[in-house]
Amino acid sequence: MERFISFINAALPDQPGDDIQFSFKRKILDEMTQRFGEVSTRGISDRNVIEDLILSEHPDLGQEYAAYRLAQLKARRQKKRIRFNIIGSVIYLLALIGVYLLVSFATHAWDKTWAIIVDGVLLWVVYLLSVGVGFFTSLKKIFHVFARVCLAGAVIVAMVAVYLCVVAVADIPRGWLIVIAGLILMFVSDGIFAVAAKHRLAIISWLIYIPVIATFLFIFIGALSILPWGAAWIIIPLSLIVDVGIILSAIAKNKLEKMEVTDAWNEN
Repeated sequence: MERFISFINAALPDQPGDDIQFSFKRKILDEMTQRFGEVSTRGISDRNVIEDLILSEHPDLGQEYAAYRLAQLKARRQKKRIRFNIIGSVIYLLALIGVYLLVSFATHAWDKTWAIIVDGVLLWVVYLLSVGVGFFTSLKKIFHVFARVCLAGAVIVAMVAVYLCVVAVADIPRGWLIVIAGLILMFVSDGIFAVAAKHRLAIISWLIYIPVIATFLFIFIGALSILPWGAAWIIIPLSLIVDVGIILSAIAKNKLEKMEVTDAWNEN
């Protein structure tokens, strides 16, 4: 297989210490050797013809290597990230336990310091969920549903952490509204994600979320006495009116686009 080796070396001169290039060369040589065995069993006996055929299958070896190198570097970065997250998580959790015990023994306020370790773990979960958002977002759109689940989980867990911290530090009246605010933020962030990622059903998500958000706002505003309960309920039917407005706007936009397409077709 001297021709194969010469062809590969001519296209990719040796780079000392470049293990990616070396592995690519070995991979291509193995593939060419395997192809030689396959083609030789199909009635072609001339060695030169077989070799010419196989070499013609790699018209731009440099471009093949560039794509291979990019994929290998991406895989290595991913492995480093995973290793960093594992080691970092272990160090973080050990440090968190250390801080919890140190502060607890120093202050003897065990009835409050529990928030250190509980909130610390919840924030770690938020970080892992945010990593999940980034990972699934980098994949095809079919996997974005998992990114949205991770995003919703990150938002609600973060707000639960805030709520528990408030409960531990002070007894604030109607502190449970923090969780309600978290639910509102969860739906808003998911809707924004759907629009930013240009999901086809983003408008459906908002049509569902708007009345739900309005219901939570009704509870929020009424509990804080921003408006009387008897007046705050109007938010819910108003949200339905907003939904109708969005639907009519979408229909008008579709009609306009169809008219523009029809005009362009008639002009041609």
